Amino acid sequence: MSSPATWRQVPEVGTVLGIRFVVALATLCGRSLATAFLWILALYYTLVSSRARRASKAYLSRVGEPTGFAAVLHHVHTFARVALDRLFFVRGRLDSFTIQTHGDDLLLDLTAQKAGAILLGSHLGSFEAMRAAGRGAGMKLSVVVDTRNAERLARVLRELSDDANLGVIPVDPEGVGTALRVRDAIQRGELVGIMADRTLARDLRNVTVDFLGAQAELPAGPFVLAHTLKCPVYQVFGLFFEPDRYELYCEPFCDVLRLDRKTRSEDLQRYAQRYADRLAHYARLAPYNWFNFYDFWKRAPADGQSKK
Repeated sequence: MSSPATWRQVPEVGTVLGIRFVVALATLCGRSLATAFLWILALYYTLVSSRARRASKAYLSRVGEPTGFAAVLHHVHTFARVALDRLFFVRGRLDSFTIQTHGDDLLLDLTAQKAGAILLGSHLGSFEAMRAAGRGAGMKLSVVVDTRNAERLARVLRELSDDANLGVIPVDPEGVGTALRVRDAIQRGELVGIMADRTLARDLRNVTVDFLGAQAELPAGPFVLAHTLKCPVYQVFGLFFEPDRYELYCEPFCDVLRLDRKTRSEDLQRYAQRYADRLAHYARLAPYNWFNFYDFWKRAPADGQSKK
């Protein structure tokens, strides 16, 4: 069977009952026991999903890590651990973790000024860790979320906390509603996180970049939206390190993202490449934090040009 064309075609793993069992185990017996149990789930998934194994090996080879079964299992288990930690973060249970921040003063200054900004995130590590720490520091931080291929986990998160939907801007399939909600949040002085590493099959506005030594596609939408809103843009990462440490990074991306009418394609490519370069840097810092378990490089066009 061939790899799926996009991440949207990767089926959600697990049932609501299974997710609830892990939640109950973590609640009653603690995070350590639940983390140990995740080895069983990770082993099962690694054994049955050839798609995940191929994707993991393709990525690990690009960051110079081993690609044997043990490395792939470690990769899948790290994903499961970070997913489990989301259950703690959504309930404000930060006491189970050691959290170190780098560059959070930039976001605290924005909050003090009631100035909105876009935070370019990714499926590297945990954005939820960044969001939870931000809430604890008094930041108003929303995030654009497409839960259509992870509705089971989203449902359990909503059951766990009345606040699970607060600060969530759902993805509108048509795109317009999402842009308007982001604009409104920015105007209210909120920080809005957007995952800028996954394209959509219907999206013709992609841009091709060099990522970890090969061409890959990134969505143009987050960069076009930042250009339209004329607000500051930052890049953020929440990296997990065993056994319970999260390193949260925030760094300036640009004061105002400008796409000149005459050089729009070139400008888009330049901004997207800047994002990809920093994403690659942090991927190498925490290589097992990469949670795009699909063929990330497969769809890149051969000519290396942005699609119009």
